[in-house]
Amino acid sequence: MTEGVLRRTVLKTAAALPLAATFGLLASPFLRFLRPTLKPLDVLGQSDQPLAEPPIPTYTDKDFPEPWTCIPFMFNQKYIEYNPEGKEVRKIPGYIVKLPTGDVVAYSRICPHLGCIFNFVKDPEECAKGYNFKPAGPVFACPCHLSVYDIAQAGKVVSGPAPRPPRKFEVKKVGSSYEVVSLEAGSIA
Repeated sequence: MTEGVLRRTVLKTAAALPLAATFGLLASPFLRFLRPTLKPLDVLGQSDQPLAEPPIPTYTDKDFPEPWTCIPFMFNQKYIEYNPEGKEVRKIPGYIVKLPTGDVVAYSRICPHLGCIFNFVKDPEECAKGYNFKPAGPVFACPCHLSVYDIAQAGKVVSGPAPRPPRKFEVKKVGSSYEVVSLEAGSIA
């Protein structure tokens, strides 16, 4: 190797070291962004994402005798916390509804506008009187700021100031029963 080639190799390596160190320092936050865990660089460890805490709300086909049957429930969600118990369990109110298509869906009852608890309104006339909007069918309606969500259209906001549909629960069908197993990630607003 000639002296010029050796000098270039040494200078390139010296110039690359700060760049390599910078990328090395960014690895831990990037990995925590991709997979949140309890400790930095613990890619294979337990996630610190909220999980369902027993008892899991479970329903059968008999609980839904007809379309638009709506059942309120409370979902226990466990958050990992640095306290003596190692967790915090929050109760999240929800509705599970059987649609005319036969599908069973579940939504959080917390309004994404400002966090009020909304209602299930089956009668469009009742909705028109109380919420200033006449829908085509049953809806969720928030009494605080009059947001209305169309259940038949995946919770689409059809009236009011709400920025998006309410968060959905994942419903898993096991035989003839339905289990509410997890809540869509996100916050109220």
